[in-house]
Amino acid sequence: MSEHEQPGVPEIFTNRGLRPLPPEELEARILTFLASRRLCVLSTCRNNIPRSTPIPFRSKGFTLFMAGEPGQKLGNIKVNPNVSIGLFDPKSEFSENIHDITGLQIRGRGRLLRKDDPGFMEAFRLFGRPEAWAEHWFGMMIEVVAERIELLAMGLKLEGYAARQIWTPPGS
Repeated sequence: MSEHEQPGVPEIFTNRGLRPLPPEELEARILTFLASRRLCVLSTCRNNIPRSTPIPFRSKGFTLFMAGEPGQKLGNIKVNPNVSIGLFDPKSEFSENIHDITGLQIRGRGRLLRKDDPGFMEAFRLFGRPEAWAEHWFGMMIEVVAERIELLAMGLKLEGYAARQIWTPPGS
């Protein structure tokens, strides 16, 4: 029995695994996870009233883009650009294996892009829709540049790393 093990308790619960991933490995894992997902939960807030919205997204590096139809989330971002984004690996939802639990929590600032704003068409193209559609679309692109990303991956404990890893942009 290792120093962390307790009779009848799986080691995943007792092994704290405190080692951080090397920064380049953490970045690679985060970018791979972002590229493999298409739906996130965007959380906004106004007057201390939070709102969480499931919404399709695309990413370019550590920046996420969402196509926002007019609604409360856009109004919230206008008055409070601080946002949080949650993503998880759906295989963990029905898995009995705790090692499958994987997700990201992203904190950043939301910026709304109108059709005539620089970067709008580049973001629109990430969704793979015909450019002609943008002309008739009445929504806005939501751009979120990540300021902090928490990767929770219980399987990292099997590799001797902490299950929770923190990424911040270089120089922050």
